Amino acid sequence: MRQFRLLLGTLLAMARHRPWQPLLIILAIWVASAGLSAVQLINEGARQGDLATATPPLLQGSRVEAVDKTRPLNRQDYVTLRRAGFTQFIAVVTSSAPLICQDSQQARSNITLLGVDLAAASSLTSLPPAARAVTSDQNTPGGAPSLASPATLAALDCNSPLQRRRALPVKAPVAMNGLPADTLVISISDFYTGDITPATTPLSALIQLGELDAQQQQTLADILPAHLQYRQITAVENPGTLSESFRLNLWAMGILMSVVALFIVLNALMLMYRARLNDVIRLRQLGVSSRLLTTGLLAEMAVYCLLATPTGVLTGLAVTRQLTPVLQATFLNLFDSVFIAPSPLLVSLMGQALLISLLSLSVFALIPARQLSQAISHQAMRDRASLPWARHLSTPRLTLLIAVVIVVSLLLSNDTLSALIGVAVILLGGCAVIVLWLAPLTRLLKRLTPTSKPLLSYTIASTEALSGKSRLAVCAFFIALSANIGMNVMTDSFRQATYQWLSQRLVAPVYLYTESLPDTSALPEGASSYPVYRGRSTLDNQPVTLRSYATSEQARNSLVLTAASLHNKQAAWQAFVAGTGVFINQQLALRHNLTPGDTLALQPVIAGGQTFSEPTGVTSMLVLGIYPDYGNPDSQYLLPLPLFAPATGFAGVTAVYGITAAQADALFGEQQWYASDQLITLSMATFDRTFVVTDALNIATLLVAGLAFAIAVSVLTLDIRPQLSVLRAMGVGKWQLKAALTAQYMLLCVLTAAAALPFGLLLAWVFINQVNRFAFAWTYPLQISWPVLLGSVAFSLALVLCVLILPLGRLRAKVDLRQENTL
Repeated sequence: MRQFRLLLGTLLAMARHRPWQPLLIILAIWVASAGLSAVQLINEGARQGDLATATPPLLQGSRVEAVDKTRPLNRQDYVTLRRAGFTQFIAVVTSSAPLICQDSQQARSNITLLGVDLAAASSLTSLPPAARAVTSDQNTPGGAPSLASPATLAALDCNSPLQRRRALPVKAPVAMNGLPADTLVISISDFYTGDITPATTPLSALIQLGELDAQQQQTLADILPAHLQYRQITAVENPGTLSESFRLNLWAMGILMSVVALFIVLNALMLMYRARLNDVIRLRQLGVSSRLLTTGLLAEMAVYCLLATPTGVLTGLAVTRQLTPVLQATFLNLFDSVFIAPSPLLVSLMGQALLISLLSLSVFALIPARQLSQAISHQAMRDRASLPWARHLSTPRLTLLIAVVIVVSLLLSNDTLSALIGVAVILLGGCAVIVLWLAPLTRLLKRLTPTSKPLLSYTIASTEALSGKSRLAVCAFFIALSANIGMNVMTDSFRQATYQWLSQRLVAPVYLYTESLPDTSALPEGASSYPVYRGRSTLDNQPVTLRSYATSEQARNSLVLTAASLHNKQAAWQAFVAGTGVFINQQLALRHNLTPGDTLALQPVIAGGQTFSEPTGVTSMLVLGIYPDYGNPDSQYLLPLPLFAPATGFAGVTAVYGITAAQADALFGEQQWYASDQLITLSMATFDRTFVVTDALNIATLLVAGLAFAIAVSVLTLDIRPQLSVLRAMGVGKWQLKAALTAQYMLLCVLTAAAALPFGLLLAWVFINQVNRFAFAWTYPLQISWPVLLGSVAFSLALVLCVLILPLGRLRAKVDLRQENTL
């Protein structure tokens, strides 16, 4: 034990004497711990949000509501229902009147005020403390206490009371998860104040909080008066695989950052072991055993883990808390889900990160540690560094072998896991290609360099020598850059495909969003409207959704078919209108292996709580064509609008043709409607916000790789200081020398970027056609944009250059001061 303590103290003293390599190792562990901790916390918040939206939210369950607006729901109906024993229902009332922020005097017209009988709700369900405070805090000065979702609270941006027209003001809301978007919740007693009475603003609905069995539902149907109806919401729609895609991207970027950090650690270990070689030889000569030396080196790595892991976890926690408002808004607006800020167990999180770091370092540091511990001379290390089997294979043959392995791994991919393994094979194969070809390429450049350019010749020759010492740092940069190119090309392809798809699908000038079928009798002559109906069914015990689709000429032109059973598109549409065939989306085709010409067995359809055994009058239909449906998590097929139009299945949206935006404003007034170009703009803005976090992680990975490269440069530059002194003595200027050093390191980066381009494009293809296909059952075309490619490379090189300037700018070659004077 005493020998071990003395050895560990000696190794730590070596680290203090040469601190750059240990600092690089600590930095890599810190980055990996922070990245993985942040990814784990964000994904946990997303998972909890998915669980929260798996059941109907507090105020969005089944309900009793008025059949039409001519005879609304009133207080007596509510009292009668509760006296009949149906205490599971609570009254709610809504108002869309603008709210004015007292400080800024700006109107908030997009916020719905919801009055809820919270006193009755508190007896049915366990309300959080915020809701209980609103229930008990009645008639307080300054306004009515209110609740809002975190995303609504952030979008409201008002810390003062909100003024209501001729009614009690509303206090600044308190955050509460599980509430509807763009909604403020107050007590119903605070809602009905001033000029707002049940006569002027009747009840909107009675929301069901408790469960009703079949007998109770039948009793409810019997006692409800004619002007009321019970609308059952059996399940909340799937929030979508977009949130799962978001989480998958996060995990991929987190693992990528860890892989880059691993290469940084390996590079730092090799540099550190090379610098310590003479000292280790002396330790071996003094009688330190190989096993003790290996144990001491691993103990030194454990010390670095203990220093870096806790701070990395705390950094990841801080980053997650800073991103929580952005993530909540993103999940609400894009995924129709919630993001719940996780409450981590720091001890568990730190222990997990520490265990992973120790295991990774132990595995990947063991081989170089054993090589170092057994070292006796420099020649022995050089002999062991060579690979005997590699000497019998030329570089082109090894490259061909790597290409074959990559192709085979992609051909064998048949699920998400094997596709991700294929991604890893591509990245590791690319690293092997870089290691194989970097030195030959720089050697070729050296031969092509004219001898009349001595400084340029020195730069190229130094690049060749440097390529053998900085392989791992170059591999880290290659992985980060290839992933950056792949992610950027994939995202740009998705963006272009989504924009083209939306532009073609949203052909109606106006889309009206209502809870019930709108009254379109006031539409001008020549205008037409097509409501959308939706239902749920099954196919091979798997959930399937179905939607109505208009058969007008404009609607036909807006549906893009990637495959059709009939060569004549007009014949396919004739069969669709006749009700003998359906169009299915790509998700349904891939999940059930359907192609045009196959027969689709139709099962009973549930629409708005009602079941239709044969909604189309037939039990099977021909698959006429397959259409792209980007981002939709559901398997879906389309039925013609006249054939499928159940009154209970109204989807809440109506396409209106033949009117302008000005006419829509006059016709629909305060109802929610959007022009087609507004919907496209909103959709693309939401799309861009989706990838903010993954883009940030991508840039962070590049920055880490560039920083590792810069530190490696600083360490390697210490070895060539004698050469720099000779060059300065020969008359090479200080700035010329720094420019030459910068050029040789940037040349390595340029060669790496040239190799990263094809591998990045291959990664983008795998992401789109394999990972996305197996994980979410839909794909989109790969679209190569040269501005995106060149922009990714230029940004990466600029980032590395900025990081390199610092160590090279501080470089000072030692030289006799008399050489500074002109002879």
